[in-house]
Amino acid sequence: MSRTLPPLDLHAHIAADIAPGTLEGLGAVVFAVTRSLDEYAEISLRSDTVTVWGLGCHPGLVTAQQGYDVGRFVALLKETAFVGEVGLDGGSRVPLERQMEVLESILSTAAATSRLISVHSYRATKLVLDLIEQTRAESVILHWWLGSESQTKRALELGCLFSVNQSMDPTKLRAAGVPITSLLPETDHPSGNRRGTSPRQPGQTLDVERAVGRVYGVDPAEVRNIFWKTFSTQVNAKGVLTLLPPAVQRMVRFAQTN
Repeated sequence: MSRTLPPLDLHAHIAADIAPGTLEGLGAVVFAVTRSLDEYAEISLRSDTVTVWGLGCHPGLVTAQQGYDVGRFVALLKETAFVGEVGLDGGSRVPLERQMEVLESILSTAAATSRLISVHSYRATKLVLDLIEQTRAESVILHWWLGSESQTKRALELGCLFSVNQSMDPTKLRAAGVPITSLLPETDHPSGNRRGTSPRQPGQTLDVERAVGRVYGVDPAEVRNIFWKTFSTQVNAKGVLTLLPPAVQRMVRFAQTN
């Protein structure tokens, strides 16, 4: 299956005005996060063939947090299978109280509408887990997770998944009991793959496949199979298949049956 299906990238930052052909040339299925409702509105009319754009409200961006409106968020959410980037950031200039108010609203809405969601938790891992538990959000994908071993175990108990980039050490996740089936790949381009293998671009998750394979004792080709199986299971569980581009829908169906 890995010879047929391309790499997956569950979290990357991409310019909203990038040419569709450039994205197709990446040779990967990329989930591109946005930083604000306004930025998502800019790309909402795009029809990329293998790129999925997420509806975001970055916790580190003051204007995004100030401009968050739940009614607008709900309206925009109808168009996409994916929410990101959202979360909490302990180093942000945005007051933590406001960040928590926004994330609680987003998690509650995502839980009610059942969407894939990528969550940022820098220096706020416990608070993020508290809100996931409080809102009963399911299968949250924790992006670039840096929580302690006990927090990682708690995240597992809450049903979270973890997206891994080249700058992370999957050894810590395995030591905390995270199964390979709870992992997904990401680049967090341009930050997470600064030291990765060239070309350092969205969708280049071969380093992640190799690292995860080495730590879990699985052939890298099989790691990609597992990533796609996990992803397709989430798409099926969330009921968002028809919100994905047709080409990605076909890949998901293939992953589910192989």
